[in-house]
Amino acid sequence: MRILVGGSLEDVPRDPELCREFVAALGSEIVKRGHVLLNGCRGSVDKEIATAALEWLSENGGNPEKSIISYCTRSSAPVHRIGRVRQSSLPDWQMNHPELRIPEQIEQADATIFVAGHDGTFLAKNWSFYARKPILGVPRFGGAGETIYDQELARCRLNSPTTADDYETLNQVSTPVPHYVKEVVALAERLVTPRSVFTIMSFAKEFRDVYASYKEVCKESGLEVERTDETSSLERIIPRLEKGIRGSAFVIADVSEGSPNVFYEVGFARGLGKDLILTARKGTKPPFDIADIPVIFWEIQEDLKEELRKRVADLRGKYCR
Repeated sequence: MRILVGGSLEDVPRDPELCREFVAALGSEIVKRGHVLLNGCRGSVDKEIATAALEWLSENGGNPEKSIISYCTRSSAPVHRIGRVRQSSLPDWQMNHPELRIPEQIEQADATIFVAGHDGTFLAKNWSFYARKPILGVPRFGGAGETIYDQELARCRLNSPTTADDYETLNQVSTPVPHYVKEVVALAERLVTPRSVFTIMSFAKEFRDVYASYKEVCKESGLEVERTDETSSLERIIPRLEKGIRGSAFVIADVSEGSPNVFYEVGFARGLGKDLILTARKGTKPPFDIADIPVIFWEIQEDLKEELRKRVADLRGKYCR
């Protein structure tokens, strides 16, 4: 995973020394967890975080050439020469050009984290939003990081209440820096690799045990099961289910009844390229257009759970760290 960190250590509104400690610890934690650190190689945060990442890599036999990648514009000298420093193909990173081209460090990022800062930080955040990257604002030290946190939390509450609860992990004021940093990076990982599983099935009472089996097996793997009839959202059903499928790691569907609603959702998931696990009551004959997808045929729930564990374990390994 590639993580961009932006911001500034100059004129930090709250706890400037603690902010510096946080940035250094963040650089170490990112490379320690096997991720690539990206930055713009132009400001105080860029230099501090790259230096800390290099120190950890040097002490632990890591390769900074692979773990630290930075870009600088043609008109500015790099603030450090750690890892791989590349020249951007863009003359600048402003957003006032007739054709917008995303800066390389943001284009390559899987997630973006912003700490303190001002105008330049908002510019990087706006590029991240334009590029549809997960955005984490760190509110603890004020500045742009706090404003970005407030904006993204409000967006989460509107579009994904479950994610909003998780996003509030960032809003900690007393947690020791080492633990705080671990939680920030862990949240970035969760935003990039979803841990929700969307389920598609009949809501009839006879399938309650099937749904309970789904939940039990997924919980064993640290995954959360989502079903549209269990949410309190007032959003219309079709947009809600489409959003749930889009945001899921993968989809489990029971096609025993073969209702049009079930097949609509299965088709939507296939169209998005989502991995699918299909289950069905023994004796069910799936239609030809899903015949290429292996089906777990169940008669009793213990058999279903046994086979489901194998499939879920395979997909969890693919999507979740």
